[in-house]
Amino acid sequence: MSKNFQTIWIIGASSGIGAALARKFHENPTSEDQKVIISARNADKLNELASEMPDITPVTVNITDPNAVNSAVGTVEAQFGLPDLVILAAGIYSPMKLDAFSAATIRSHVDTNYMGIVNCLEPLLAKMRARKSGEIAVMASVAGYRGLPNASAYGPTKAALINLCESLHTELSGSGVLLRVINPGFVKTRLTDKNDFEMPYLLEPEQAADFIYRGLCSNDKFEIAFPPPFVRQLKLTRILPYPLFFKLMRKLIRA
Repeated sequence: MSKNFQTIWIIGASSGIGAALARKFHENPTSEDQKVIISARNADKLNELASEMPDITPVTVNITDPNAVNSAVGTVEAQFGLPDLVILAAGIYSPMKLDAFSAATIRSHVDTNYMGIVNCLEPLLAKMRARKSGEIAVMASVAGYRGLPNASAYGPTKAALINLCESLHTELSGSGVLLRVINPGFVKTRLTDKNDFEMPYLLEPEQAADFIYRGLCSNDKFEIAFPPPFVRQLKLTRILPYPLFFKLMRKLIRA
C-alpha cells in the first residue's frame, strides 16, 4: 500500500517532531500536487519554517481556544478544501516530581495535550464524516502506556488520548474516516531537554518523522509506535502485576 495525500495539515509543527514531519512530506511528497499546511500558536516559528519551504502554508492557531480552532479549520477548508490527512502533534511537557506536584501544571497539560486535541477533533470529525473520507493521526506517547515516575502531569494526558482514540476508532468503523494514534518514545527536542535522566533509545526528530511518515503512507494500522525495542519493553510492563511493576519503577527512580 502506498497512499497519496493531496492535502496534509500538521498542527503542532513549529518545532520538534511536527516540524521534522513537515520537512519530510516536503522532501518526499506523496502526490504531484501535494499541499502541506502547518499550524501552531507561535507565528514567528511557523513563518520561519515556511520561509525554508515556500510551498508550505502557515496558519497560526491556539488549540486551547475552540473558537480559534474553528476559525483555522474554516481558513484551511476555504483555501485548500478539507484536508485528506490531519496530524495533531501539538503538546507540552514538563517533568513533575512529587515535591513539585501542582494542580496548575497538570491543568496546563490537560488544557493543551488533551482538550486541545479534543477541540481539533470536534470540527474535523464532523466534516470528515460528512464527506465520508479522511485520516486523522493523534500524537500521544508511550508514556501513556502506564504511570511513570515524574510524568504525573504529562503521562495521564497521553493515556487519555490513547483511550479516546481507541473509543473513537471503533465507532468510526465503516464511516470512511480513519483515526490513528502515534506513540513515540524519547525524541530529542526542547521539551525532552528538560529531563535530568538518561533517556533510552533517544531519537532525533528526523528519525521520528521517518517512522511516522512510513506508517502513515504505507498502512492503515491503528497505532504507529517506535522505536520498536522500547515499545516492546513498555508494552510488557502493561501486563505486569502491580507489585512487580512498582518494584521496577522504584529501581528507575534510584537509577
